[in-house]
Amino acid sequence: MVFDAGRFGKVLGVCLLLSSAGARAQTETEAAPVQKHVLPPLRWHDDWPRFRPIGYALTSASVLGALAVTLFIDYPDDPRWSGGILFDDAVRSGLRARAPWLRDGVRTASDFTMISNLVQVGLVDGFIVPLARGSPHVAAQLSLINAQAFALNVLVATLLFKVIARERPLGYDCRKDPGSDPLCSVGTYASFPSSHTSTAFTAAGLTCVHHAYLPLYGGDWDLAACVQALTFAGATGMFRIIGDRHYLTDVLVGAAIGLSFGYVYPWLLHYSSSKDNLQPTAARSETTWTVLPAPPYGLAIAGTL
Repeated sequence: MVFDAGRFGKVLGVCLLLSSAGARAQTETEAAPVQKHVLPPLRWHDDWPRFRPIGYALTSASVLGALAVTLFIDYPDDPRWSGGILFDDAVRSGLRARAPWLRDGVRTASDFTMISNLVQVGLVDGFIVPLARGSPHVAAQLSLINAQAFALNVLVATLLFKVIARERPLGYDCRKDPGSDPLCSVGTYASFPSSHTSTAFTAAGLTCVHHAYLPLYGGDWDLAACVQALTFAGATGMFRIIGDRHYLTDVLVGAAIGLSFGYVYPWLLHYSSSKDNLQPTAARSETTWTVLPAPPYGLAIAGTL
C-alpha cells in the first residue's frame, strides 16, 4: 500500500471531519426527543471469549513480521509475474481511466473510501460509541480485535507483495513512457494483492460482525452500518481497477483476505462461542439480517424487511 503523504493527510482530515459531524448530528437527534431514546450500556456476553494472551502475542508478532518484511526483504530487480490472467485484461480494458489526471483522482477516491471504513470501525464503532454508552470494557475488546485483524492483514498483504512481486497493470506503459503516469515509479511490483482492498474489506468485515452481535447503533442502523461499509469496500476495489493500480484478480484476492481476517476470524474466535443460542442483534430488530458467504466474491447480506 503506497500513499502520497499530502493526499493521505487531506483525505484523513475529511474523513475525521465527516465522522465527527455525523456523531454530533446523531447525538443532537437522540437528545431532542427527551431521554426515552437513550441507549443502554453495551454488554460483552459471558460466553464470548475475551482477548487472550495469545492474541497479544499474535498481534505483536504480526506487526513485527510486517515491519521485518518491509525493511529487510527487497523487491526483485524484475517482476516475478507480469500481465493479466483469466478476465484481467478484458476488465482492465473496459474500466481503466485513460487520462492520468482522472486515474489520479480515482485513486484519491479509493483512499477516501478505505480510510472512511477504517475511521468507522476503528474510531467510531470501536472507541467513541462504546465509551459514549458507558462500556469501556466493550471498547477495549473491540479495539483489540480490530488491531489483531488489521495486523494480520498487513502482514499477509506485505509478504505477498514481496514474494509474488506482480507488476502493476500500467507497467508496460510506464516502461515505454516513464512520464505516462504520476505513479510509474511507485510500488511497481506491488500489484498482488490489492492492499487497499484487503484493508477496506477487513474494516467492513469487522463492522458487519460487530454490528451483527452488538447493538452499537440500535435497530436497523446496525444493518445500515454493515451495508455502508461493504459498499465502500467494494468501491475501493473498483476504484483501484479504474485507477489502473490493480487487476481484478488482485482485488478479488484482496477482498477474500480482508473478509477472512475481518469477519470470519473474529467470528470464529469470539462471537461463535455462545452456549445458550444467543441470537445476534440483527435477529432482535424489526429487520432481520445476517451476513453469509457468497463465493467467489465474498459476503452477501440476507434477511427480511
